[in-house]
This record gives sequence, C-alpha cells and structure tokens, in this order.
Amino acid sequence: MMKRATHRCAFTLIELLVVMAIIACLVSLLMPSIAQVRAKADNLRCVSNMRQIGVSFNLYVSEHSQRAPVIEPWPGQPVYSPSDGAQTILQALGPYGVTNAVLQCPSDLKGPNYYAKEGASYQWFPMANGQNTEAVKMLWMNNQNQTMTMSRLFLAFDYSAVHNGGSNVLYGDGHVAADYASLGLSLEGGPGN
Repeated sequence: MMKRATHRCAFTLIELLVVMAIIACLVSLLMPSIAQVRAKADNLRCVSNMRQIGVSFNLYVSEHSQRAPVIEPWPGQPVYSPSDGAQTILQALGPYGVTNAVLQCPSDLKGPNYYAKEGASYQWFPMANGQNTEAVKMLWMNNQNQTMTMSRLFLAFDYSAVHNGGSNVLYGDGHVAADYASLGLSLEGGPGN
C-alpha cells in the first residue's frame, strides 16, 4: 500500500507579511478621510447645539417683552457685578430647552475644554445682553445710535477656534455661520486678555 503525499495549503510567513503591509497602507490612506469626517460631524453637532440655543433665546424674548437676557460671558471670571443679575446660559435659557448637552461642542471637549472651565463651550456676546429685539442698537465702538437687524446681532460663539481654525457664530435670528473672523476680536483667554 502506498501512502499518499498530503500537501497542505497554507500561507507562508512572507505572504502574510505582504498582506499585512498592504492592509496597513490602505488604512494609512483612509485615516485622513476618517479624521475629516469626524471633524465635520463634530462641527455639525456644534451648529445643531447653537441653533437650539437660538431657538431657546427666541422663546425667552417672546416671554420677556422682547428683551434679551443678561448672560455672563465668562462665568469662571465674571465681568458683571452681582447686582447686574447676569446668569449663565444654562440658568437663563434652561427653562426654554437648553441643557448641559446642548452647551457642549464636541471639538471643544477634545481640547481646550471651555465647557469644564466655564460651564459651556459657547461664549455669550455681551452686546446682546438686555437688547430689545424689536429695535436692536449697535453698542460697539462709535456706532451706539445705529440700529441693526437680528440677522447681524451676535449672540454666542465658540470660546476658541476649534473648527479648522474658525469658530461657529450664532446670530439673533437663529442662523449659525462659520464666521469668527468677522468678530474682529480675540476673546480667548478670559477678560482682560
């Protein structure tokens, strides 16, 4: 009786290493695309959060004789005195739908994390405080007697430029734009910086 020669089919070590190298190359080509998709998803979440703040703001003013709330732009280092009655965004707009989750920008949470420092990833723009939304006044520079539309009134923006070097800005009419440069300000770092 003759024994049959058994021939096993298996990958050699070289073949396995070549396949692993090809997979590693493909993954390295996909990584930048995955990072871009994540950044866009984080930006979209931030825009959604800001729109919710805008909706809550408009609900607030409709119940308060068209007057905007007075919100502290730097809760960790208050710029308003206690007698001014300034509140945080959550305190003022919480009854109208703003939650802690709405105040968290995913890009900010990855760093520098102003949410942990200030209680929100978004800074309130002081010019909006106390404004009559039916007759918004330009309270900036030498334009104090000029009026402006709600679509030009800044309400809030990211504390820092966490979206590809820019920041999302919420306007009084509820729209959000990537428009930090139009502020013409460097507001990072707190009052006095």
